[in-house]
Amino acid sequence: MVALNTPLSVRLSEDDSAFLAQIELEGAVTSSDKVRGLIRLARLQRQRPETFSGALTASHEALGPALRAVREAEQLAERRSGVVVGLLTCVEEFLAISLSTPAEMASADEAAMVRHEARLVDCAARMTEQLLRWAVTPSAPAYDSGVVARRLAALNDLMTLITSAATTAAAK
Repeated sequence: MVALNTPLSVRLSEDDSAFLAQIELEGAVTSSDKVRGLIRLARLQRQRPETFSGALTASHEALGPALRAVREAEQLAERRSGVVVGLLTCVEEFLAISLSTPAEMASADEAAMVRHEARLVDCAARMTEQLLRWAVTPSAPAYDSGVVARRLAALNDLMTLITSAATTAAAK
């Protein structure tokens, strides 16, 4: 447990006080807990994560409220979207990889740069692969079962060109 030994007294405007009362931070119940939580979040934003684990913690803190709101709304509405949860999970990982960029690039080590680039591409490719899988199923696990197929239908011409270019390159 962290020792809390520095007292702090602040005066807040009514708007700030109302904001503090309604804000939800994991584990924060009292106004003091919430102020400590906000300071922790501000510190995380200013400090660059040194590891992927630290970056994942920061991305989880940033996206946790969104995922929690989705799950709470889904529980109330008794509807689920694997698409929304899946995409938010992918974004959380992509953000963590992105937040770890300064630490990865600090040494300008070519092998680290290559590894970092591969991680970003891998994450983006897995998200794209998941979208394509959802698009070819009769109905995506979404609130609107056709949302993915409609969006990817617009990209069909591009995918056809990619396939054609790959076939042409392989024939050479």
